[in-house]
Amino acid sequence: MAVKHSQAHVEILRPELASMQFTILNDRRFWLLFAFGITLLGFPYGILTDWITRSGDVYSTNHPGGGDFVVFYVASELILQGHIRDLYDPAKFSQTIIDRYGSDYEMRWLYPPHFLFFIAPIAKLPYLAAWAGFMAASFAFLAAIGRIVWGKRDIVFWLLVAPSTFLGVLLGQMSFLVGGLLIGSIFLWDRKPILAGILLGLLTIKPQYGVLIPLVLLLEGRWRVIGVASATALVMIGASLLVFGTAPWHAFLFGMDGANSDILTTASKKFLGLQMSVFGSARLLGVDLATAVWLQGLSALFAVVALVATTLSGARRDTKIAMLVTATYLVSPYVLFYDLVAPTFVALWLYFGKGREETPGILFSALLIFIACLSFVNGATVAIGFGSGPIAFCALAVALLLRARGETRRDGGPHRELLTKSPGDEAKAT
Repeated sequence: MAVKHSQAHVEILRPELASMQFTILNDRRFWLLFAFGITLLGFPYGILTDWITRSGDVYSTNHPGGGDFVVFYVASELILQGHIRDLYDPAKFSQTIIDRYGSDYEMRWLYPPHFLFFIAPIAKLPYLAAWAGFMAASFAFLAAIGRIVWGKRDIVFWLLVAPSTFLGVLLGQMSFLVGGLLIGSIFLWDRKPILAGILLGLLTIKPQYGVLIPLVLLLEGRWRVIGVASATALVMIGASLLVFGTAPWHAFLFGMDGANSDILTTASKKFLGLQMSVFGSARLLGVDLATAVWLQGLSALFAVVALVATTLSGARRDTKIAMLVTATYLVSPYVLFYDLVAPTFVALWLYFGKGREETPGILFSALLIFIACLSFVNGATVAIGFGSGPIAFCALAVALLLRARGETRRDGGPHRELLTKSPGDEAKAT
């Protein structure tokens, strides 16, 4: 009797267990975490393994750690020593890194003088402390901006576990800072135009990611954002002139051709495998320089046309913002695999259907997960012989064009609704 009772109890529970499993598999959070987990297990180029074993480019017996953070730390040392001009002399800067660590790791200084305000004091700390502090502070900034835009704290978790975050930390890059500036400047110009303008002005520290924003601002007539952004940029540039003098700016504008040329014309398969642009991916396939430039031009033309069409359409605000970010990454010839914070945030926004009654369908959701995991996917396809970055961004641009077309037909004229009136308002909990 006890056995029969037990069997009957199991039969009763079986539908409930099946229902529970079915619910988990239909939870969007599960699939996103699953994708992120697979990404981290197969991290591109074995970076995580290299870090642990000290056998790779980002942390080895002669590399202090943090990958590219070497550039920022040496720059800070030069500033504190009063040798700022050496930053903008590619030969001297390279030799300084070699003298310090035994190799220049094929790194160059490519940043405008007003970026120096963000890194000037870091060399006062020991290297690893400076690296940890810089990454913690820049991620805290990204998390704060994400929290304001998203309206709920759960976005901090998703940003924390995103592949772009692990990659940014391991490489010691400024991706959190740039991502936060880009996300804040375009998501907040409805609700907080002054803050958005300030963030946009600061984004000039990496200007290729703000190149299309003025076009959208002009099309939408956002004069306050334009004014604040212009004033902020002028203040930053003026302050750098007062503190550092005119020589760094002269060298940056007229004396960096060698360093920029080294980066853009390199035929190094290793470097080109990190590129997410049409130009870089074409070069990886063996396309000659002139043809790669033409292909990049076609990509830029497509991106601008798609952006203008979407901006002037009746699409929802998040569709327009997503297209702006996507077009930005299709226009630039220089996009590396660590600069994916903003596309990741946009993918998360669309994937969870923020501010909408429904989440996207299976195919669009799969594409968004693809974008959020692009650093890994690109690493996997590069191992086969081609870069998947341009494919992903072109596919997203086409999907957004179709989405904008459908929203225009359904809702009518152009939309300028707020993404969120205040943190949490009109935002769907995820």
